[in-house]
Amino acid sequence: MITLLRSRWLYINLVTLGLVGLLVLWWWQKALQQTSEQDAQWIPDYYMTNATISQYDEMGSLSSKITAQRFTHIQEFGTTDMLQPRFNIYLADGDSAWFGKADEGLILDSGAQVNLTGNALVTNGPDINRPLSLTSQSLRLFPQQNYAESDQRASLTSKYSDLTGTGMRLTLDTQRLLLLNKVKGTHSTPRN
Repeated sequence: MITLLRSRWLYINLVTLGLVGLLVLWWWQKALQQTSEQDAQWIPDYYMTNATISQYDEMGSLSSKITAQRFTHIQEFGTTDMLQPRFNIYLADGDSAWFGKADEGLILDSGAQVNLTGNALVTNGPDINRPLSLTSQSLRLFPQQNYAESDQRASLTSKYSDLTGTGMRLTLDTQRLLLLNKVKGTHSTPRN
């Protein structure tokens, strides 16, 4: 009788162990399948090297132009990654333009927002009367709204002023600047 009980327990333990093994194998295979499906969604649908993207307003006037070493578009997110972007933003008045560059960039919402990271620079340098250059490690541009902002430390250089601060908002067409925190600066007046 005891040997019969031992053989039943051995049989029940072997069957249980086999079922647990099959359950673990099924779970592992399901996890691998989900991972491969997620990886497939991150595959770019196209990329371009040494290309230029131009955007036009409703009237057909050129509103911005972005050149980069590489553009990588990911359809699932509706974003385009950029390597070494260089850009021009043309304001509605037609007489002024802003130029810039960064190490990397990300275009969101079909160009409504452009995020720049790594040595980002925005300048209206050719403006003789009111030249302005802005640098930061991270900038967000909104070309259609003529607006730029940053949460990082930003440095502003103009004709007679040098300012730094943490957090910044800049209206490009009016050059209205708001530095939010830890503002330091110098201002000099020209000698006549």
